Amino acid sequence: MASSMLFKIALISCLALATASKKEAPPADESSDSTASTGSTGSDSFDVTKYSASCSASASANSKAFLDAFKAACKVKGRPTILVPKGTYKLGQVTFEGPCQGSHITFDIQGTLEAPADAKEIPDNAWIEFDSLHEMVVKGGGILDGKGQSSWPLETHDKPISMRLTKCVVGRIGDISIKDSKFFHMALHHSQGIIIENIKLSAPCNSKNTDGIHLSGSTNITINNVDIGTGDDCISIGPGTKDVTISGIKCGPGHGISIGSLGKYKNEENVANIHVKSCTIDGATNGVRIKSWPGAPPSEASNIIFEDVTMNNVSYPIIIDQKYCPNGECTTHAPSQVKISDITFSRIKGTSNTPIAVKLDCSEHSPCQNVKLQDINLKPTSAVDEITSFCTNVHGDVSGTQFPDPCLGANAGKISNSTSSSSAPPGASDH
Repeated sequence: MASSMLFKIALISCLALATASKKEAPPADESSDSTASTGSTGSDSFDVTKYSASCSASASANSKAFLDAFKAACKVKGRPTILVPKGTYKLGQVTFEGPCQGSHITFDIQGTLEAPADAKEIPDNAWIEFDSLHEMVVKGGGILDGKGQSSWPLETHDKPISMRLTKCVVGRIGDISIKDSKFFHMALHHSQGIIIENIKLSAPCNSKNTDGIHLSGSTNITINNVDIGTGDDCISIGPGTKDVTISGIKCGPGHGISIGSLGKYKNEENVANIHVKSCTIDGATNGVRIKSWPGAPPSEASNIIFEDVTMNNVSYPIIIDQKYCPNGECTTHAPSQVKISDITFSRIKGTSNTPIAVKLDCSEHSPCQNVKLQDINLKPTSAVDEITSFCTNVHGDVSGTQFPDPCLGANAGKISNSTSSSSAPPGASDH
């Protein structure tokens, strides 16, 4: 009886080991697909130089090599990596379009990629585009140089974005730099589950429309520990964007962190559930703001929180502007119909270099609802004698410390420990 029991135990142990070994072994077709790929430097690594990319090649030749490496990697059912070794590569317009066989593809960019200086050589609206990819990773410590200097003086908005993600699901962009873009440095359109962290985006102050990161129609986005200094918004959040967390951003110069502009087009989708926290804004022409165009058709922006933000020498640190009209571009001065509600500005501190530090200029058609100012502590720089607040068409309340005097709630203009009065003309930045 004992010997029979021992035999059963031994048999069960052998079967368990055999099953575990079978699970750990990769499928035969997955292994053969990887090793059979021309130009592969390993079972799942695709070096663009093995596809004829080089630091001496033309932009068009390198574009073909990059796309050839991607097409080979896209056929792999495993977890392929496209490697761009160190060096400087001229690169024309490329679109890495999925879906791919595998559910995960990594772009390991270790070198510097240089865009054509002439925007006309990039026929699409994006220089480097990732389209319909799942579980994509971009990393490597490399640099994307947009070569945008000759484009900045041009008045047209028909300029390419340096990096654009379209219809991508789950992914991470990290440990790279993008500089001197012709238009936005990075944009996410109709994507979800993307993490952007540990990157640097930079361009001079005179670089028009070079937003750091622009989001539209995207959900479940995390932006963390990003250093942004461009000629426009550090981060801009457009229509249809929901469930976004932004933290640890170093912003400046530029135009701060913005929701909008909203309402430029008909049938825009709503913006909701945006949380901005633990950020620093330095020398920007705006701080944290929500903006919509005059005459904007109906849409909504709701449940937006700005908290623990430090302002250093910032113009208009806190602003809701429903009469946004940059450079006199407005075709109407009718009230905006964008409904703004459930907005919180909490623990905002630092310095303002303009007299109006808090401006809540809402629409007479759709007054802002449930706007909260909590523990606001702003002081004037030496450039201004005093700072103040301005409110119109806004309903809400205040709590905690309030510098300057609030123009909102039951105590509007009645808190004595302020740096100034609570009434002022609306003047605002057009950026």
